[in-house]
Amino acid sequence: MTVVPDSPVLAADAAVDLHLHTFASDGFWHPHDLIDYLATRQFRVAAVCDHDSQKSVIAARERATDRGIHLIPGVEMTCKWDNRPWHLLVYGIAPDNDTAEAKPLLDLVAYQERRNAEVAADARLRVERSGRPLPAYPAHLNGPNVLPVHVLRTMIAQKHVATLKEAAELVVALGGYFTTEVPLVDVVAAAHQAGGICVLAHPGRPDLGPVLDEPTLLRMLEVAPLDGLETNYRTYTDAVTQEFRDLATRHGLLLSTGSDSHGPGQPVDPRPWHAAWSRDLLTRLGFTVDASTGPDWQPGTDPDVAPPPQEPEAESTGQADA
Repeated sequence: MTVVPDSPVLAADAAVDLHLHTFASDGFWHPHDLIDYLATRQFRVAAVCDHDSQKSVIAARERATDRGIHLIPGVEMTCKWDNRPWHLLVYGIAPDNDTAEAKPLLDLVAYQERRNAEVAADARLRVERSGRPLPAYPAHLNGPNVLPVHVLRTMIAQKHVATLKEAAELVVALGGYFTTEVPLVDVVAAAHQAGGICVLAHPGRPDLGPVLDEPTLLRMLEVAPLDGLETNYRTYTDAVTQEFRDLATRHGLLLSTGSDSHGPGQPVDPRPWHAAWSRDLLTRLGFTVDASTGPDWQPGTDPDVAPPPQEPEAESTGQADA
C-alpha cells in the first residue's frame, strides 16, 4: 500500500502524528485549522482518523498538499469482538477511492455514518421524553455528521448529568444506545481487500474494556489478522510503551504513534512523534525513513511521555521500616 508519491524521505526525527480527529466525528478541529496547526509546527506526516467517518479527509488532504504535509487517509472504526468494543485504525484508503476492492470498506463507513445519526436521534428523543429538554442540542452539532456524543455533550451542558459516562448510562437506562459497532472481523477483511493497513488503536487504554494482553491478541489474530498496534499513545508511560512495542515486535506487527488529538488541547495537542518510532508502518505507506539521522524509540526519548503513576504514601505505623 502506497499513499504518497515518489517515496519521500523522512528524517528519523521528522514529526508525525498518525491519529488525529476533526469535527467530522467527535473532534473540534476544522480540517483546515488542523493542517495549519501542523504546518506551523513543521509536522511532515499526519493521518486524519475520525470515528466511523471520512468526511474531513478530502479537505484535509487538499490543505495538506498546499502546506507541504503528507496526509494519510484514515478512519477509526468502532468495532466489536469478544463481546466488547475495540477501535481500529484503518490507514491508506481514501473516501474517493472508486475501485471495486475499496467498496466494501467504504460501504461499512457509510453504514456507520447513517447508523450513528439514527442512534443519536433515538437517544435525543428518549432523553427529551424523559422530561429532560435539550434546547442547546443544535449548538453542539459542529461538523458534517450527527453522532450520539453530541446528545451526551448536550445532556451535560443542560446539567442533566455531570459526565459523559453518566450521560451514556442514562441513555442506556432509557432503553437507548450511545454507540454503534460493526464486527472487527468484517472491518479487517474489508480493509485488507481494499489494500488498507489495520492498526488496533490505544490497546493500553482501559476505559473501553480490559487492556489488551498477549493471550487476547493471539486469539484476535486468529480471526482478525491485524497489521499493527498503536504502541506510542498520549496516556502511555515509558513502561506501557515498552510493553506494547515488545508485544507488537514479538508477533511481527507494525508499530504506530498517535496523539488522538480531538482539538486544541482536547485532550492534547497533536504530538510530534519521531518518524523512526513507526518506521515500518511508514515504509508500508510509501515513505523512506532515513536510518542515519537518529535512533529508534527508547525509554526517556519522548519528552511528552505520560508520567508514571504516583505511589500512594504509606501510612505511618510508628515503627521503623524493617
